[in-house]
Amino acid sequence: MPFALNRLTGSFLIFLLLSITFSTGCTFTRMVKKAEKEQKLTVTPEVLMVRGNQVPFEIEAQLPQNLLKKNYNYNIRVFYKAAQGVEQHVGSLPFEFGNYNFVGGKPTIKTSFSFPYTPSKIQGQLMAQGVVTNPKGRKKFTKATLLAPGIRTTPHMIQVVHAPSYVADQAKAQVPDYLKFTIYFDEGLATLRKGLGTNFQQLDEFILSNQKTKRIDILATQSPNTDEYKTRNLAMRRAVALEQYIKKKIDTETYANTLSSIKFEKKVITNSWSAFLGRIQNSALPEEQIQQILDIVNGPGSFSEKENQLQELPSYEYIDMYVYPVLRYAEVTVDYVPTPRKDYEIYLLAKKIMQNRANADALSADDMQYAATLTPLLAEKKKIYESAVENYMSWQALNNLGIVYFEQAQKELNPKIKKNLLENAILNLQYAAHRNPTAQQFYNLAVAHHQNGNVLEAMHSYDYAIKQGGAIALLQNIFTDKAALELKLGQYDDAVRSISFAGSGYAAQFNKALLYFLKENYEGASELAVKLLQEFPEDASTHYLLAVIGARTQQESLMAEHLQKAVALQPTLAGKAIEDLEFVNYHKSQAFSSALKK
Repeated sequence: MPFALNRLTGSFLIFLLLSITFSTGCTFTRMVKKAEKEQKLTVTPEVLMVRGNQVPFEIEAQLPQNLLKKNYNYNIRVFYKAAQGVEQHVGSLPFEFGNYNFVGGKPTIKTSFSFPYTPSKIQGQLMAQGVVTNPKGRKKFTKATLLAPGIRTTPHMIQVVHAPSYVADQAKAQVPDYLKFTIYFDEGLATLRKGLGTNFQQLDEFILSNQKTKRIDILATQSPNTDEYKTRNLAMRRAVALEQYIKKKIDTETYANTLSSIKFEKKVITNSWSAFLGRIQNSALPEEQIQQILDIVNGPGSFSEKENQLQELPSYEYIDMYVYPVLRYAEVTVDYVPTPRKDYEIYLLAKKIMQNRANADALSADDMQYAATLTPLLAEKKKIYESAVENYMSWQALNNLGIVYFEQAQKELNPKIKKNLLENAILNLQYAAHRNPTAQQFYNLAVAHHQNGNVLEAMHSYDYAIKQGGAIALLQNIFTDKAALELKLGQYDDAVRSISFAGSGYAAQFNKALLYFLKENYEGASELAVKLLQEFPEDASTHYLLAVIGARTQQESLMAEHLQKAVALQPTLAGKAIEDLEFVNYHKSQAFSSALKK
């Protein structure tokens, strides 16, 4: 009897175990099949688009009712599969307690994702795959689902000016009888600083060059904002600090000049809006904003009252960032005796110095710089500039050597060599900008950083170039390239502000149209692009952008018309259009095919 009972009990346990296993297996399989059949995945946008160096998107995942079972986990993994089959994990949507809401009685999750963009990913696929995990930790996977095909790259159509320049050639007959050095100060202070944005290096180099000096004038001023003009004797304290520095330098480190042989004079400008108005009228602000400022400054009221009124203007952020900082300065004017030489003497001596057959002091830094302009050979210019930098470290030679490297980089196809040339350009341009902090010098540096992908350094240099002030055409170029960088980074709101100061040049207007497009103002983008074509009718990029706008707005005739013109002007755009997902809905249309024919 016990034996029969044991057999009965054993059979029951086996049956129970098989039942549990079968039930578990059925639950596992049913969850996978139900998820594959009934889960709903929605991605926004339907076709991915790059923003900056990332590809952002949003997924909403909704599961069927009663899919989730106790002790079973359900997770959706999101990955991007590039054209070469390489998979990159992007993120996951875990349906865990507290991590989802019920919408219409169904578990729902909405999450934002992004992944780094590289050109190799353009033709890939955004995929999703469900993962069911049972109580024992075993996993089963649903079939992978296509969420979005590839990446749109229209935001990368950005146009730039990128026009760094050499220091202008200076013939000996035009060598000035005096030099100017502008020394900047921090807000409310008369303390000398030798960091970024000062001319101390250049001033020191001149003093140590021992050129005969007759007179040194120091004109010190202050910005008209409240903290500056209320600081007692601020401008005079700046002038005195600078005079003491120069006298000590001459007295202890030079031999050609003495303090008794040089006449010093100090002047200050206080409680004056003149320099401020000069900067404003030579700024990139729109005419109506300039007029608002002029009305306040030229109107009634005290300094503080006018400053308070300025703070209420929409242009005050520009004033505070780009105008006030460069009004806190002292200007040193040096009257000296230049020593010009004949061109052939300068050129021959420069070659001897370059070949180590003459001492570096046989020529001044200015003469060595001038010597490089006497040869048409780029390789020889580079050697002369290198020699000038090695022997004199003048900002002119540093700048021009940097521009030589930059120009070589533009012609280089090998990415590693190009990067190395740009890094050499940056090194020299950085030294030049810190020795001669002007808008052009910092713009040169910004462009080199921009092309080398040094985003923060480029943005910093663009900002500093704007603060220096300068010709309106130069400032507009700077704002145009700054806006282009902000567009590239996906900082569209910042780009809007910069473009408002960028003028009406080609790159500025194209980028403005592109910005309207990226903000989905297709009508405004189209109007700007059509206006741009009136001035530049042969511009393939603008025709291509209009073709994309036509595709986005489902205007097939607009798409076909401008795509045909773009391809006719630049045949390589045919290949781009075939791969461009902006035209994915038209790839089989007759209009699209006809537009690609030459």
